[in-house]
Amino acid sequence: PRGRACGEVRVRGRCGRGRRGAAAMGAAMTLVKKGKGRPQPQGATEKEPGVVNFALNAPGCKSAWLLLTIPEGHVGWEKVGATQEANEMYLRLDPEKNRSGTVWHIEVQLSSFSPMGIRYAWLINPPLDETGQPRPDAEKVIDPYARELDSPPAPQWNVRKAQRYSPMAVIPDARAIKDFDWQSVTSPNYHMKELIIYEAHVRGFTKNPDSGLTQQDTQAGTFLGFLEKIPYLLKLGINCVEFLPVYEYDETACPRKNPHNGEQLCNYWGYSTVAFFVPMQRFADKDRCSAAIIGFKTLVRELHRVGIEVLLDVVFNHTAEGTWGENFWHSWKSIAKPNYYLLSKGHDTNYTGCGNTMNANDPLCAEWIHSCLKYWALEMQVDGFRFDLASALCRGGDGKICGEPEVIKRMSNDPELKHVKLIAEPWDCSWPDGYLVGKFPNGGTPRWAEWNGKFRDVVRRFIKGDPGMKGDFATRICGSADLYEADGRGPCHSINFITAHDGFTLRDLVSYHDKNNAENAEESGEDNNISWNCGEEGETDNPEVLSLRDRQIRNFMAAMFLSAGTPMMTSGDEYGRSQNGNNNTWCQDERNWFSWADCGAEEAGLMRFCRLLISLRRNHSELFARDDFRRSMQWTHDSWEDAYNFVSFVLRVPRPKASTSESGSTAPGSPAKFATSGASDAGAAASESGRSRVSDDTRSAAATAEAYKETELLVAFNAGHQAHACRLPHGREWFRLVDTQLQAPLDIAESDEDAQLITGESYTLSPYSCVVLKSYEDPAEVFQYGDIEFECGREEKVAEELRRVALRTLKEELLPPEATHEEVRCDASAPSPWTAQKLPAAAPASRAAPPDRA
Repeated sequence: PRGRACGEVRVRGRCGRGRRGAAAMGAAMTLVKKGKGRPQPQGATEKEPGVVNFALNAPGCKSAWLLLTIPEGHVGWEKVGATQEANEMYLRLDPEKNRSGTVWHIEVQLSSFSPMGIRYAWLINPPLDETGQPRPDAEKVIDPYARELDSPPAPQWNVRKAQRYSPMAVIPDARAIKDFDWQSVTSPNYHMKELIIYEAHVRGFTKNPDSGLTQQDTQAGTFLGFLEKIPYLLKLGINCVEFLPVYEYDETACPRKNPHNGEQLCNYWGYSTVAFFVPMQRFADKDRCSAAIIGFKTLVRELHRVGIEVLLDVVFNHTAEGTWGENFWHSWKSIAKPNYYLLSKGHDTNYTGCGNTMNANDPLCAEWIHSCLKYWALEMQVDGFRFDLASALCRGGDGKICGEPEVIKRMSNDPELKHVKLIAEPWDCSWPDGYLVGKFPNGGTPRWAEWNGKFRDVVRRFIKGDPGMKGDFATRICGSADLYEADGRGPCHSINFITAHDGFTLRDLVSYHDKNNAENAEESGEDNNISWNCGEEGETDNPEVLSLRDRQIRNFMAAMFLSAGTPMMTSGDEYGRSQNGNNNTWCQDERNWFSWADCGAEEAGLMRFCRLLISLRRNHSELFARDDFRRSMQWTHDSWEDAYNFVSFVLRVPRPKASTSESGSTAPGSPAKFATSGASDAGAAASESGRSRVSDDTRSAAATAEAYKETELLVAFNAGHQAHACRLPHGREWFRLVDTQLQAPLDIAESDEDAQLITGESYTLSPYSCVVLKSYEDPAEVFQYGDIEFECGREEKVAEELRRVALRTLKEELLPPEATHEEVRCDASAPSPWTAQKLPAAAPASRAAPPDRA
């Protein structure tokens, strides 16, 4: 049959055979109506039931065809008379009628059945056979705006088949896109400074058989499996999860095997994206159209319901196309290679270490990235993005770093994204021009946060005892003013971390000097880990070494959570998860799994310490969760000149605003004020000699100021092999909250009332330890740091409700036909089925994000 507006339609079997089947299907296809279509929006959009608009921007394309395939079992299989020999329909687009500028478009109406689940692909300038049809070997191009692929669900993770991974795009269930039931749940909209970020992998968090899920066999390692563990995150004190990549990727794209046991390795982390609008299909528990979309939205909704935000680790610096032998599917290169990829003399550049680099600031590519972010922020309702190797996004067509990259400006200035948090990994694989820590472009009003690699490196060196690190350590724990103050950013824009998915875990950081990556069957991973094995390499039963390692883990946690900035911890560090010294587990599966048994074994030990430390930070958020560098702070150690790593300081809870002027100076009639840690003060920046910029006169004046009645915290780190005395400010009672030298439960107090009173003029710190003391007189400043999230059996109530959600059908997560998306969403006052109790010290979740929330 011939289409009036879109050229001709050809029906063919998979290999060009089967005339009888093709004839039957071709006759049925006379029921299909075709129209001119629209150039926007890009992708496949079901604008009304049964009517799908397809649009693709393909500069330089002279001939475009759309291929529709009906999979066996689809409701339309019998209606169109499809057979194994004939289930494909080719639509040739007329360049006079179906092209606007460089955008090809066509409208298809399937009047006799729903288009949901039909597969489609674009053919760009395909070679034709003698009859004018695309040849069987014509490249089937994946729509870069596709919302779904026909790749398999979770049970087929890393299953190798004779036919390599070569998915087609799928027309999704329109109701999964438009009519998901958010139940009036919206984002907590926290300020960046309030976040406690938890970096986690969807599969690894619950894949272990000891996860104890309600449906372990089917939901382990999926979005809904993760959902059941939300109570654990609440108990830990987490209010933001940063997911490792959840966009569709090919985990089978690793050809090697573990040389020790012959196990097939895989692309576990997922930093090689195939389809950026598509939730990872192997994170869906059901083999049903749009199951991954609904599963992801359900997880986001339930995290938001209890006050946990969602960040996504996104990889727009490169794609999986053509890398690691990924030549069985095609997308951007076939559509517009010079627009989507950064080339040099026609060849791919490699600023990413992954074989290609996206041409992010080409208008076509920038628009695609921008559209993708809007889809995930507005439709999928995520709260922000962490951009992998973000410096690559700042490169122009010549490969050089741009001062004002177009794609960064698009993200930063879009009013629809003003509430979204933007976090850069501010480097790529080109040194030194790609190292942009403290210099990442903002594209407008300062709002970009950065993974602070300098914080990580300095804190590692200080805690393990490298001499002469006091000044640099002071700078980092005070928010890195040298990096973020000059352009108007604050401490909250410094993402403070000790470990991340790449590199040693916290346990391995104190257990290994050298990486142990032989099981990867490759030479990879960082050689300079700034680690210390505490005396023996790897596993040991030496009690002294094990005690020191546990102490060092606690010291690292204290340095991170008691610093000004936004802390990010890696999943599993809270119980001491080890990867046996492998610092690049990108291709390992089981090695990355969270062990719920090991976590439970540390419930009264390291887990408890981490949980209470987070609570201590949240209850004293005014001291640590900062968006400016003006903290009331007094350094109390003797000297900045001594190379030995001992520092101590006192933080004072800010007075009510009425008692001080806007500039931070003391109001008339009030006592003298502590020295503040602004850009010129101790800890804000260190001089080249490693000394703090605070003058001895300023410190002495602060030390002789009269005693205060406000609450104060004294924090001291002894990062060396000697015991060291810490002087206590006189005229006050001091209570010990933390001493990492002591065994649990004495290492950290459950509450201020349980804290031990310290007598004398000083407190002696053991080698390699940290202490936190508190002085207070106001009963309102007495805090409980224990399990206040789940008093009176609340934990089980929350867990039971989540188990019920995990058992719901996909259909139950959609609005009923008579309701509309808007009608349900607008009722923000409707009570939630259940609500998690937050810590008293946590700021209440706002329902509208002000412009500066990001």
